[in-house]
Amino acid sequence: MSSIPSNLTRIPTLLGANILQASISRTQQDILRLQIQLASGKAVNRPSDDPIATSSISVLDDVIEQHEQRLRNLSHADAVVNNIDASIGDASDLVLEAKGVGASQIGFGSDAETRANQSQVINAMLNQLVLISNRQFQELFFFGGNKTAEAPIQELLGGLRYNGQGEGMINDLGQAGKIPITMSGEDAFGALSARVEGQLDLDPTMVGNTRLLDLNGARGLGITSGSLSADINGTVITIDLSTAHSVQDVIDTLQTEIQTVDAGATVAISAGGNAFSIVPSGGVTITFSDPGGQSTAADLGIDLAFDGVTINGADVDPKLTELTAVANLTGITVPMGTIRIINGGQTRDVDLSGVNNVQGIINAIEGLNIGVRVEIADTGDRLNFINELSGSNMAIAEVGGGSTATELGVRSLATWTDLSDFNHGKGIQIRSGSVDPITGLPDPAADLDFNVTLKDGSSFDVDLVGSLTVADVLAAINAAATAAGIAVPADFNAALAADGNGIEFTDSTAGVDTTVTALNGSYAAGDLGILGTTTGATLTGEDRATVAVESLFSHMIALRDALLNDDEIGITIATGKLEDDISRLAEARAKAGVRNRRVADAIIREEDLQIQDLSLRSQVQDLDFTSAAIRFSNLQQQLQAGLITTSRAFSLSLLDFL
Repeated sequence: MSSIPSNLTRIPTLLGANILQASISRTQQDILRLQIQLASGKAVNRPSDDPIATSSISVLDDVIEQHEQRLRNLSHADAVVNNIDASIGDASDLVLEAKGVGASQIGFGSDAETRANQSQVINAMLNQLVLISNRQFQELFFFGGNKTAEAPIQELLGGLRYNGQGEGMINDLGQAGKIPITMSGEDAFGALSARVEGQLDLDPTMVGNTRLLDLNGARGLGITSGSLSADINGTVITIDLSTAHSVQDVIDTLQTEIQTVDAGATVAISAGGNAFSIVPSGGVTITFSDPGGQSTAADLGIDLAFDGVTINGADVDPKLTELTAVANLTGITVPMGTIRIINGGQTRDVDLSGVNNVQGIINAIEGLNIGVRVEIADTGDRLNFINELSGSNMAIAEVGGGSTATELGVRSLATWTDLSDFNHGKGIQIRSGSVDPITGLPDPAADLDFNVTLKDGSSFDVDLVGSLTVADVLAAINAAATAAGIAVPADFNAALAADGNGIEFTDSTAGVDTTVTALNGSYAAGDLGILGTTTGATLTGEDRATVAVESLFSHMIALRDALLNDDEIGITIATGKLEDDISRLAEARAKAGVRNRRVADAIIREEDLQIQDLSLRSQVQDLDFTSAAIRFSNLQQQLQAGLITTSRAFSLSLLDFL
């Protein structure tokens, strides 16, 4: 607090005036500053008021703003998750009602007309389900996963296509962590097919521009950036690879550093394309190791001794990426040929001969616009062809004896196809374990599934017991033909169709008909699609291994069509599958409930944290009104005293000092 000096006696008038004026001005400034503080309620209004406090206030302002934004995010997430929960509840009610309709149309008491009328009811429910699946809140679609800007379910080629991707959109929810606020249509409705998953590891090879990020590493943990040690015939050097981003960066750095000791050493990619090859000069041994706590050498697969005999490191397992060149895929004939894709009643032959990389394959299939999506598997070593179209069967086949689909591991009916995948998961009904009703002993003759009669009248019976894959079926058929004295493959051969899909019998004998008939009431031939007669050189079976989307929409479409066609077996199957859809919806609703609870708890925690930070900022920034009022009163008294003292000092004359 400023005051007028008490020792002013005989001094020049100008000096006294300046001192008194400065004292009064300081007091007035203090009063003005305090008046501003009282008016604003803040002790710090400008950075110059208190630089240290200003710094703390600035940090707290930022933290409080983050709390406010997260609370807005949480409020939005709460609204979205609540809407998702309500939508799933509505869908569950519809499916329960549809199941009831289907169950009521099984058995006696229903005729074709009644079922046709009920099909219209199911169709209306299906349309309502589509509307539910496309619900949105503030232009955010609930069931599109990460794709929230467009309707996840859209009509295409008479079916319903799922356009969503991912598990759900992630937002900054603070204490709630990474909670998806939207839901995948796959979780709620089963909107994607599980097949065709690539069956072959394409085992891409690495090249110079392969990124280190795209290597799984020799330990399967990726490549750790860092330094490694190289012992070159007793001379130890440290090699820094922390700035390496590609395989070529590693090769160049290693070779440059090693050649400072062993000028003849070379570093390259191994002949197999999956490891680093290091060849020292004759008589030189180079041993790599990791300094304490590091793993760069181990991840690169070179933490061993290279002596001219051992020249290749461990497999670093390059990943399959969109940029992987087709020429770098193991087992792929380059240029590739043509594959056939069937979906939504449409057949497309796709010429892949001009495709150079994986992204080209993805784009070529996407360009067909028939509800088929290509993705790189999570394992990073194969391609998956996924059917997005509910109510449609997808098939991937060869064209004109080609092998591209097989080499890519995505042919839907191939030798590796499991029999359990036939007929939309119902599999093949193979007779087994038959017993003679008289003797009670096993009766192998009663386990025979079908008979093949060739054009020349020769025939053989086939027993498929123990067959698990298409390869097993083909082997069993050809073995039965051989056992019957038929020359395989000269006169007869069972194989996959060279064009399209299906099991194909080639009958080179002279005659009229090639016939396949069922034995012992077995459904195996029919389930395989080979039951029937042909007069041509080949009998090509139907493709019974097509890929359907096991979704709620597919099952509703199947129930509607079965009712319309008076197909009681189809009604029974479709109604039974709705039970799985009800279970899936219950699980999805439980998942939404868990998310809702986590969001609600996060809101409470975020509000508590915000209150704590607001309180802390208030302690630093806000004004203590009681203390300020007392100080304001003191300053007023000081100003009054200063004015009185000034008045008296300038009223004195020479006579007052005589």
